[in-house]
Amino acid sequence: MSVQISNKMSLDDHVTKISLAKSKVKISIFEMAEAITNAVNQLENRQTELASKLGMSKGTLSKWFSIGSSNSLISVKQFAPTSFDSLYQLSALDNQYQKYYGEEKGSKNFFKLFENKNITSSSQRKDIIKFVKLHKDRINKKENTKVEKLYEQKISSEIKLEVLVKSKLFFNTIIVVPSNDQLSKWKQCDSNEDINNNYPIRSLENADKNIFQQCLIKVKAKNIDIAVTCLKSWGFNYDKILIPTQRKKGLADISLEFVVIIGSKGNFKNTELILKSNKTIDLIKYSQKIGKRPFLFIGEVLTNKNWIYCIE
Repeated sequence: MSVQISNKMSLDDHVTKISLAKSKVKISIFEMAEAITNAVNQLENRQTELASKLGMSKGTLSKWFSIGSSNSLISVKQFAPTSFDSLYQLSALDNQYQKYYGEEKGSKNFFKLFENKNITSSSQRKDIIKFVKLHKDRINKKENTKVEKLYEQKISSEIKLEVLVKSKLFFNTIIVVPSNDQLSKWKQCDSNEDINNNYPIRSLENADKNIFQQCLIKVKAKNIDIAVTCLKSWGFNYDKILIPTQRKKGLADISLEFVVIIGSKGNFKNTELILKSNKTIDLIKYSQKIGKRPFLFIGEVLTNKNWIYCIE
């Protein structure tokens, strides 16, 4: 009498088989991430073309590159989670650590997450997001403390822009009222980069790209082109231009009238608020309604609460 052997697998057998397949998925993700990173590095400015041929968006390609270029993450890949989203969040966290603490200390803090079992191969995206948020909160608390100290000092002397840059403070809302002399200097710059080198407002940006940040520049209409170039140099996208009410019907020459050019970055915030006038007090009120703290005014001396000012 023949005995029929069952083809059914036990629970443990299934777990073993699935775990093996799961480990292969993680290996494949890292292999693809490293291959994309090598391609991006070698092809230089052809990322858009590469993304198109791979059938993915440029944003998705950027995430693959983030994983593949994270040396810290690659060195602990055997202990890392399996999902693409979790690996991308870890690569972003590694990058933030290194920017904030420096390469050596940043990597050390990243490795501690695995050494202390805060992150394991079973960790999910939501687990990693907690550490991303914790790091952002730590940075914001430290930066806000610096700003508050400046507010409390009730500074009577004028702050130079270079002093703010060295302080490593960030500002989410910036108003710039350049002098004629400063405008002349910007006009002589050969490139966008030269403007920021001369006037490093980009150094004052919030590292959190999700936070809404804006820059308002008050100039005469004849200098609109310089204002837009400045926005680009400082990393802002040109959004709109606010012009004074025109009493005459039809097209009128406003080249000698003051206008306000607005640029932004981060999560866009659309608003239909009206700017009452180009006076400093109205610029401040408008910016406070649509923007976020910390606030910075460049070009004039202020006594307004919650605002830091600096001169050129």
